[in-house]
Amino acid sequence: MKPGARIAAVIELYDGWTHTRDDADRVVSGYFGSRRYIGGGDRREISERFYNLIRHQARLGWWLAEMGYEFQDGRARMIAELVLHDGLSKADIEDRFSGEQFCPETLHPNEKHLINKLADKTLDHDAQPGAVKTELPKWLYAELMKLHHENLSAEMAAYNQPAKLDLRVNRLRGTVEDAIKSLKADGIKDIERTPFAPNGLRLPLGLNMLVTAAYKDGLIEIQDEASQICVKLVDAKPGMTILDMCAGGGGKTLGIAADMRGKGRILACDTHGGRLDNSRKRARRAGAGDCIQQRIIADERDSWLRNKSGFFDRVLLDVPCSGLGTLRRNPALRWRIGQRDLRTLMAQQSKILKAGAAKVTKGGRLIYATCSIMPEENERLIETFMRDRKDFKPVPINEIWPDAPKSVPVPGGKDKPWLRLSPNVHGTDGFFVAVFERTAKGKVK
Repeated sequence: MKPGARIAAVIELYDGWTHTRDDADRVVSGYFGSRRYIGGGDRREISERFYNLIRHQARLGWWLAEMGYEFQDGRARMIAELVLHDGLSKADIEDRFSGEQFCPETLHPNEKHLINKLADKTLDHDAQPGAVKTELPKWLYAELMKLHHENLSAEMAAYNQPAKLDLRVNRLRGTVEDAIKSLKADGIKDIERTPFAPNGLRLPLGLNMLVTAAYKDGLIEIQDEASQICVKLVDAKPGMTILDMCAGGGGKTLGIAADMRGKGRILACDTHGGRLDNSRKRARRAGAGDCIQQRIIADERDSWLRNKSGFFDRVLLDVPCSGLGTLRRNPALRWRIGQRDLRTLMAQQSKILKAGAAKVTKGGRLIYATCSIMPEENERLIETFMRDRKDFKPVPINEIWPDAPKSVPVPGGKDKPWLRLSPNVHGTDGFFVAVFERTAKGKVK
């Protein structure tokens, strides 16, 4: 494709996304799915430019308003992006907006005037409000300022960078060294070990793992290091009986099975049958199918699951959440999640936490996890749980993970014994994990 044709595709994608409440990834998949003729290299550039428009949305909007430009559509934002981010000259932009087949129509006089006014400027400006600088809705900026204070700019700068590709090596199929050797044989370069997760590998973006022998043989799974750390904090042992109550696609279930060396029983539950169907396929490929049982449940009050009270050594609750910890991969989420959505999620999380706690045997552990950065979904909910359930005590993270690398700021105090991960500090997705041990049978409330 010509550069102009790729630009036209980005504009079409962005305008399509802004006129729907649909997920940005789904918009991209649908766009390329109906245009099979677009090659892999073109797809990567179009996708990268589209997500950059979303990552730069607040600052681009601020500049257009500051310049007195009345349009805020994909075309206007793309022009501003090419000047402010890419540093292109008017002649370069005119070359792309040529009006040729599949390219954007030629520049209007007011667009040329906009380019002249933006020349020699960059995305950032001292006059931009804090919410604009950090690319956040005003309400979300105010909430996160309470958490990060003066560090918020650095935190959000990290969230605005694309994430690399993390893999977990499946120890049921081989070693980390086996995986590296296999990937290199398939021409994969620049393979790094993840700094914290012992079985993790980190690769550059844009690689297709699904065609590698390591993936087909079940030796690797695509999984962010934060999720791998969460699995480690489950502290699963061979022979245990474990409930993964919100199993989804089964990534953490497979990690738990590997830690159990395939010996024991894992019950993977979810309300979506399609997710569990995918997890069954993954379990067979990973060689973990014998110890994993999948079951569809109606909700956290499911009658079949209710009969399992006090039954499990470990209960993992990777609860439905805002997903705001995955902004590196899903930058559009910040513009799609609202305060009302957050309140709905918090009510659901509280119900799941209460139901999950009832399934833990005496001496067993409850692991609460989210890929959210919001205190309402994490610390505040956990604090309420600790007030209500005196039959559970928090387990400090450093007791579970005593050999954590020194570069990991693992909390260990009685007041805040949970773990909060972020791309700025750890290079992972944003993630929260809290672990509790049941000290008595207690009374289910």
